[in-house]
Parts: sequence; C-alpha cells; structure tokens
Amino acid sequence: MANKKASTKKKSTTNLKKASFKLNRQQKVVLGSFLMLLGLALFIAFISFLFNWQTDQSTLGEFGNREIVARNWMSKFGAIISDFFIYDGFGVAAFIFAALITMTGVYLFFAFKMKNLFKFWFWGVLMILWWSIFFGFFALKFPLLGGRVGFEINDYLTDYIGAIGTILLLTFLMIAYLVVRLKI
Repeated sequence: MANKKASTKKKSTTNLKKASFKLNRQQKVVLGSFLMLLGLALFIAFISFLFNWQTDQSTLGEFGNREIVARNWMSKFGAIISDFFIYDGFGVAAFIFAALITMTGVYLFFAFKMKNLFKFWFWGVLMILWWSIFFGFFALKFPLLGGRVGFEINDYLTDYIGAIGTILLLTFLMIAYLVVRLKI
C-alpha cells in the first residue's frame, strides 16, 4: 500500500463571522443609561402633558418651525411624544411605558437577569391595556384618562357585550391578574 501523504497545503477558508446580537458589557451600560434617561424624559413629558396638553395641540404639526414654542417641559419632542402615547394612545396608562423603559435600562445597566424583565413587560403591557380600557369609560368627561385606544376598545366591547358585560370582563381580568401575578 502506498502511503498517502497528508496534504500540507492549507485550504483557504474564509471565516465569516455570524452577526451576533448579544451585547457586550460596554454596550449594555450605554444602552441601559440611554433607556433610563429616555424613560425619565418620557415621565417628565407625560406629567407636563397633563397640565399643558390643550395649549400644545397647535404646536404638534409645527415640529420644524423654531418660532413656535411648546409649553411642555420637554419642548416639542415632549409634546409630540406625549400626545402620541397619552392622547392618541393609552391615556394615563402610558406612564407604565415610561416605567418599563426605565426598568429595562436599569436591568441592562446593572446586568440583572433578563428573564425577570420579560415578565415585567408581559404584565406591564397587560396592565396598560386594562387601565386604558377601564379609563375608557370616562373618556367623554376626561379624554386623557383612557386615550384613544381605551376609548375605542371600550366602545367596541360595549357594542358587543354591553356596558355591564364590559365591566364584568374587566372585573374578571383584574381578579385573574391579582390571583396569577400577585398570588392573592
């Protein structure tokens, strides 16, 4: 038998690195601090919106016009983002969004386990929807409470299961939340 000599030539291989979306420690600190500050900015803008939303309605379409000044404490950015989340969105339940974004920043900044964060987001989004629908009952007197989402979902539920059915559904969902999430 003939001895086969091992080929000493190296095969040219191209090492293509696969895209990785895993963040290193520096990226987590930077992203975490950004999210913490963004959550704080949203919280400040939302609070200011509760006081200045009627006067800032005329500034929403004038983002590029530097002569028009918004009364929101976060200026035009605060007026627009608050109008989106509170008036056109989920009402005062939008404050939960600010808390969730801030909490995400804290989890990234301090390198806490992300498993717990996903649980907070899941229950937080459910609570945003619940509070928005609940406050949607009062939308005619206080439009900021439920926002457009709360008003529309409440209107839809009222059309199909009635006001009493909507109250019973919300009561059931709150009981389920208290039992499953808070273990009461």
